Amino acid sequence: MSGASSIPDMLFRPEAGLRGLDRSGALLALRVRSFVREELGVDWRGKTLLISLSGGIDSTALFCLLLALRPLEKLTLAAAHLDHCLRPESGADAAHVRALCAAWGIPLHERREDIRMRSEKEAIGEEEAGRSARRAFLSETARCVNADWVVLAHHADDLAEDILMRLTRGAAWPGLGGMCGCDSQPGLPLLRPLLMEEKATLRGLLERMHVPWRDDVTNAERIGRRNRVRLDILPLLKAENPAFLDAARRLWRSARQDEAYWRELLAGIFDGNEATEDGLLLRREKLMCLPESARLRAYMIVLERLIRSRPPGCGQRTQGRHSVLFALDRALREKRHGKRFLFPGGLEAELSARGVFFRFVFPKQAADSKVSAKT
Repeated sequence: MSGASSIPDMLFRPEAGLRGLDRSGALLALRVRSFVREELGVDWRGKTLLISLSGGIDSTALFCLLLALRPLEKLTLAAAHLDHCLRPESGADAAHVRALCAAWGIPLHERREDIRMRSEKEAIGEEEAGRSARRAFLSETARCVNADWVVLAHHADDLAEDILMRLTRGAAWPGLGGMCGCDSQPGLPLLRPLLMEEKATLRGLLERMHVPWRDDVTNAERIGRRNRVRLDILPLLKAENPAFLDAARRLWRSARQDEAYWRELLAGIFDGNEATEDGLLLRREKLMCLPESARLRAYMIVLERLIRSRPPGCGQRTQGRHSVLFALDRALREKRHGKRFLFPGGLEAELSARGVFFRFVFPKQAADSKVSAKT
C-alpha cells in the first residue's frame, strides 16, 4: 500500500463514524478525543478543522481518525497540501492526496511552491524555507475556510525527537519539554491531537484498514541533524530504555504543568510595563523584586508573546537558550546598560537604566549587534 498512486478498496468506512474502524482503531480515536479535551483543554465540538495532509502515514492516520470522530463531534473538515517540489515524486504525492480527499468527500486546498528557489532567494536553509512556506500557506488556507484549528499530525516519536533536538540546541526549561499540543496564536491556531500516540500505532491502523499512504524516501537519508537524531540517536535511546517514549510523554506533561504555573504566577509582572509596536519593556524595578528563576521565566514569556505576534511565515518560533538567558540576567544585575542579546526568530533584548526592552530586529541590525552569550 505504501507509495500507491490510486485508492484501492479500503476497509475504513468514514461515513460510519467510529463504527467504520475496527475496535482498536475506535479506541484510538476515543483516546485522541480524550487527550484533546482533557489534556489540551480544547473543545472542538462543532468546530472547523483544517488538516495538514502530506499523504504520509502520520497525516493519513490523523485524517482517518478525524473522519471517524466527525459524526460524534459534529466536525467540519478540510485538507491542505503543499507540494514543496523538492523530490521527483512530489507530484505523485499530491495526486495521491487529491484522490484520497475525493474518495472521502473532503475539500482539498493545494499549492505548489519551489522551496529550493525560495531558500536561495531568501538565503536560508531549505528546512527553514519549507517551514516558512507551510506556515504561510496553512494560515492563508485557514482564513479561507474559517478554520478554528489547523491540525498537525505530530506524534510521540516526533515529540521525543523534538526534545532531543532542543536539548542539542541548549533550549531552556520548559521549552525542553518539547512542542506544544495546542497553540491558539492569531492567524495560525495549531492543534496536535496525536502527540501522545506512537507512530507504530498509527501505521498499524492504516495497515488493518487497508488505507494507503505515501513514503518520503528522504526521511531514511542521514542528511540534516533531524534525520540523524531520528535514525541514529533515538533508536539507541529506545534500546537502552524501551519505555523512552513514555519518559518523553512524562517530560512533556511536567513541562506543560510547570509552564502554566509560572504564567499564572508572573501575570502581574506585565502590568504597567510599556508595550509598543516595536516590542515590550520589562521595568527594572519589577524585575529586581523577583528571584533569578522568576526573571528567567519572565524573559521566556515575553519572547514567546512577541514571536506569536508575528504573521505566519515571518520567521521561526523562538526557543530561549540557557546561556543567553543567564547572560542577559547577569548583565541586568550588573547594570551593563546598552548590551544587546540576540535570540532565534529575529528577537533582541537590550538593557537600559529603565529595564530590558525586547523587540524584533532586521537582519542588518542583528548583524550590527555583535552580541554573544559570553558578553
